[in-house]
Amino acid sequence: MAVTIANVNDFGGRAIHWREQSGSGPTVLLMNGAGLAAEHWDQVVALLPGRHLVRFDRPGMGGTRWPGTLPTLAEEVRSLTELVRTVGAPAVLVAHSMAAFHAEALARLRPELVAGLVLVDGSVEFPARPPRAVGVRLIRSLQQIARRAPVLHLGSLAHRAGASLQSRRLTLRHQWERRVGELYDDPESVAMGLAESAAYPRQAWDLLALRRDHPMPDLPVLVLTAADQTVERDWPVRQRRLTRLLGGRQLLVEGSDHLMMIDRPEVIADGVRALLPTDSVDG
Repeated sequence: MAVTIANVNDFGGRAIHWREQSGSGPTVLLMNGAGLAAEHWDQVVALLPGRHLVRFDRPGMGGTRWPGTLPTLAEEVRSLTELVRTVGAPAVLVAHSMAAFHAEALARLRPELVAGLVLVDGSVEFPARPPRAVGVRLIRSLQQIARRAPVLHLGSLAHRAGASLQSRRLTLRHQWERRVGELYDDPESVAMGLAESAAYPRQAWDLLALRRDHPMPDLPVLVLTAADQTVERDWPVRQRRLTRLLGGRQLLVEGSDHLMMIDRPEVIADGVRALLPTDSVDG
C-alpha cells in the first residue's frame, strides 16, 4: 500500500511544501504551472498506483510564505536540484505550463538528475529582447488587501475564473470547492501567483540565454499539446518548434484545454508510463 508523507523543507534557500508517495521505479516529479497547487495533480496520481511520486508547491503555496521577490529561473533550478537529490535521481520531470522552463533548465544544467521530460502544455517563448524590470509594489498591495479583507475571496475568485477559461471540465464552481478557498484565499498564495506571472517574461529570457550555453542532453522528451487551447491560435505550431528544439516527440491531446491534468489526466499518466523502464510495472 502506497504511503504519502507531506513535508516542508528548505531546498535551495526556499521553503518548499512537498509530498512523497512511496512506490517503485524512478522518481516521478510533478511540477505545477504558475500559481497552481500540488492538488491539481490528484487525478494523475490516482492513475499511477505503485509509482514513486513526488509533487510540491513553490514558496507561497501550501502554507509556506511568499519570499517577497519575483522568483528567478536560477532559484527554481537550485530548489529543483536539491529536491531531486533528496527524493532520488534521476527523476522523470512532469512539468505543466511555466514549470516547463524549470524542467528544461534543470535538464540542461544537471542532466545527471533527469531521466526524461513530459511537458504538459508547457510554456513556449522565443523573446526577441529582454523584458523590462518589474517591481513587487503592486503585488504587496494586493497581498495586503487579501489579508485585510478576506471576505472578498480575491484569490479563490481569480483562480476559479482562470480555471474555467483554461479547462474543458472546470467551471466557476470548482470540483474541490472548499479546498480552493483554503489554498487561494491565503494572502501568501495570492502574492505567489502574481509574482510568478510577473516573473514569467524574465524566466523565458533567461532560459533562452541558457540554451545558447548548455546543449540539451540526450534523453526522452514527450511534449503533450492541448488541442483545445483557445488563447493562442499558433499554439500547436509553437509546441512543434519546442519539440524539435528538445529532440522530443509531440502528441496533440484532443479534448483538453491548458489544464490537461484536469481535462485528460489519463494521457499524462500514459505519457509517464511510456518514459519509465519496461520492467517498472504498476502495483
